[in-house]
Order: sequence, then structure tokens, then C-alpha cells
Amino acid sequence: MIRFKIDIESTELLDRITTIYNFKRDTITARIALSLSIEKGKVYTEDISSLPQNGREYTPTSNIFGRLINDTDNFTLYKTIFDQHYGKELSENDFVRLYKLHLKDGLDIWNTQLDNCDITKGEHISILLKPIKKGLTLRSNTPYISTDRKKSDIREFQDLLSFEIGTSENNEPIVININDLREFDNRNIAIAGMAGSGKTQLIKDILYQISKKSNYELKYIFFDYKGEGNPEQLKPFLEATKASFVDIVNDGGIDFNPFLSINLEERQKPFSIRAFVDTISTFVPRMGVSQENILISLINDLLDRKNGTYPTIAELFSDLENYYEENSIRQDTLYGVVRDLSTNIFNCDPNNPDILSNSLYLNLPPALSDTLRQLVVFLLLRYFNSYFSSTNDCEPKEHIFPLRYVIVIDEAHIYLKNKNARKALEDLLRLLRSKGVIVVMLSQGVEDYKTKDFDFASQVKLPICLNIQNKDYKAISNFVGTPNSKYKLETEIKKLDSGKGLINIGEPKIIELRQWWRTTKLV
Repeated sequence: MIRFKIDIESTELLDRITTIYNFKRDTITARIALSLSIEKGKVYTEDISSLPQNGREYTPTSNIFGRLINDTDNFTLYKTIFDQHYGKELSENDFVRLYKLHLKDGLDIWNTQLDNCDITKGEHISILLKPIKKGLTLRSNTPYISTDRKKSDIREFQDLLSFEIGTSENNEPIVININDLREFDNRNIAIAGMAGSGKTQLIKDILYQISKKSNYELKYIFFDYKGEGNPEQLKPFLEATKASFVDIVNDGGIDFNPFLSINLEERQKPFSIRAFVDTISTFVPRMGVSQENILISLINDLLDRKNGTYPTIAELFSDLENYYEENSIRQDTLYGVVRDLSTNIFNCDPNNPDILSNSLYLNLPPALSDTLRQLVVFLLLRYFNSYFSSTNDCEPKEHIFPLRYVIVIDEAHIYLKNKNARKALEDLLRLLRSKGVIVVMLSQGVEDYKTKDFDFASQVKLPICLNIQNKDYKAISNFVGTPNSKYKLETEIKKLDSGKGLINIGEPKIIELRQWWRTTKLV
């Protein structure tokens, strides 16, 4: 990474402005100053001489460009901005020369504004707020970041979305205004309940209400990890929510290409490929660094050959098979998993509609290995993560937060027990909360949501505790939130039974749960 010195005047201005704003580091000041110059549209010609190197020195550890993805230096990001600003591929020396010129220009602009304001009245804060407000305005008017991937025409549901989860002991309906910011600052839902507690019937009823009240604009995907879904039995639910049913085994796979999560833009591609391979290595037993490197190399070569289009899993397996044969490598777990993924798991037809365009009930029967079922779920989640990260954050309208999609993860404890999968879920919850996506997790016990390295309940605003085996007070209070009255919570816990749930909204209360099997009789 590069090392350079700036001029003494820029050093003095950096120190002055950093002190005025009480920034922790002068590198923060430098990034803001640079943006002021670039935003103004300043362009230097080639005959402009370099500034003297008589000031502060910046080394690879100075963090002058900041860090963003995988804790890597943002030098490439800044170099790209300068390449675009000057309309050509700059050499490293040209970039450093121009960087120092723009830095000094931005510092001069900023310093002049400070000289003309009253700092004691806080006018120096307004200097920064103006470009920030301008940037936010530009951002809100930009619908999507352009990529090579096919985009769904996902519409934002911008009205209040309410649904009932049950009735109180006084027979009063418990209504959830899930996207009202006055009640919920995030829209994630966690349901804990053992088999027979009613959690599946509850979430089906919630999905029915969401579908109907959003006029079916808000689509969902339901990952049925147990694979117990029967299309005939599910028919009323599927018709009521206008959803498709796909059984991975009996329907010959899902119409989806997992490679779609890879961004083909040259500078993003290495990160996307790495994330794709990390997803596979999370669930493939005994997959080591050498296997990861083989997979990364093969995917890189395959994407280069496809020249801007996406390959299929079958093409990846063909390349992997040839590589193992040519290098006399014995078949291993990586080989087996890629082979299995290429066998009627994914239909990678490029003419497939985008998976986000319709609601989908995905059945993952036990005929598939645990590894394959988990991989299918996380390859799809990887795509959702990639897709929504390339969209703008939703912009609230007064107190209503727009919604775009619903993800339901059944048997979430399977992933919560996997350290690497936990990290992926944590990232997903953090990212998607600003993108208008509701994430619903279903698990067997409240303790599943609190691990030694992360408290998933902290990322959930609507925890619902159904009948569970372990009715430990501390575990339940950690899940539903600290109650106003310990005695009240202890009293309500004793009432838990099949078809009943415990919530802590205002105060702990037992509710009679909504159940799809009851609702279906009225539909």
C-alpha cells in the first residue's frame, strides 16, 4: 500500500480543523475535505506541479482512506473515484499527486468558510450539514445502484401494515403495527416454541394477513427446513397468499442461479466471489483453505470465460471434476457437495423470473442431506443480502417505514448453533433492517436466540414466546425483554400452553394465538 507526505500548509489546516470539530483523527478531516473538492468539480491539468513534501507522512497503517469491506483499506475505492473524475486510468503516482492537490483545495474551501462564520454560535456545524443534506437528497432520488444482475421490479409498500397475532385474556385483539416507527424501530420477528405449540400455524396466519393487507404487493419466501409441506394440504394457504410451492426433490429443483449473488463489476467481483465461497465453506465439513482457493480460482476462470454472463452450477462441477482429474486429487467433501448441488437442486436457466418477484414456499425434505438443505437456504440468503445491499435504504414517510419483502427462516436454531452461520445471520439482520425487509425466525427454544458471541433477541422487536420446554424465567426475560414486573412475568409464564403465547408489549401478557387452521375456515 502507498506511503506519501503532504505539504506543511495542508498539515497545519488539518490540525486546525480537526481541533475545531474535536474529531478523533485528522484522517476524518482529510476525507471530508477531499469530498468538498471533488463535489465542487475541481479538475487539475497535467501541467500543475506537485505540492512540496514537507508536511505529515501517511503510511499504510495511517488509515488515511478508511476501511469498509472485510476491514480492507479503501485505497481502491478512492482510486476508482479519481479515475472516474478524470476519465482515465491514473497511475499510482498521478493519483497521489492529484490526491494531495484536492486535499489542499478542500481544506482551503473549508478553512475559508470557518473564517467567515461564528464558531461560538455553532455555525461551523452548519457548514457540514449543507453538503450532507445535499448528498442525502441525491441519494433519495437514485432508485438503485446499477449492476449486471437482473433486477426484480420490487415495489415498496408504503402504507401502514397491521396484523393480529392473537387475542388477550379479555378477548381483545393484539394488533401489531409492524412498520410504525413510533412502535417498532426494526421489523424483525422471533418466535420460539416447541413442536405442537402453534408457531407454524401462527406464522402462516401472519403471512396471510400481510399478503392480503398489502394487496399481495409484499412478497415472501418461507424456508421449510423440515420439508413437511404437502402441496395438497398447503393449497388453501398457497392460494390465499398467492404463493408458489417448490419441493426441491420432487419438483426437480428451484428456478434460481446462486451465482447471481456475485457482482460482475470488476472491482466488486473478488469480494463477491469470496463471500460466495465463504457461504459454501460454512456448511461443507472439513473444507480447508486449499479447497477454498481451488474454488475461488475455478469460479474466477469460469466467469472470465462466460464474459459477462453467469455460469451454472453444472458448469462449475464440470470444471472442478476436470481439475481434480488433471491434478490427481481424490474426491473429497467439496467435490461431493458441488456435484450434489449440480444435480437437480438449481435450475440455472437465464430466462428464469427473478426469485423475488413472487411469493415462494420452499420445501426442503429430509431426503436432502443437512449440508445441502442448509446450503440451499444460505445461497438464497446470500443473494438476498447481495441484492438488497445494492438498493437504497427505505425512506420513511412521516412515521411509516416502507416495506419490500419478508423472509421466514424455519428451524433457525440449526443456523444459530453454527458459528459461521450465526455471523451471516447477524449481518443479514443488520443490513436488511434499513432495506424494508422483515426477517422472521422460528426456533424451538428462547435460549437459541442468545449465543455467547451475539444476542439475536437484541435485533428483534417482536419476540413471541410460545409453549417451550425450558420455562426458565431468566432465559424467557432475556428473550421477550425485561418486564416492568418480575412477578407479572413469572405469573404469565405459568400459563403457557399449546396455542398460547407470551409477549411483553407494555407489560407481559398471555395471548390466544392466531392459527391458520382456524382462519382458513373463514377464507
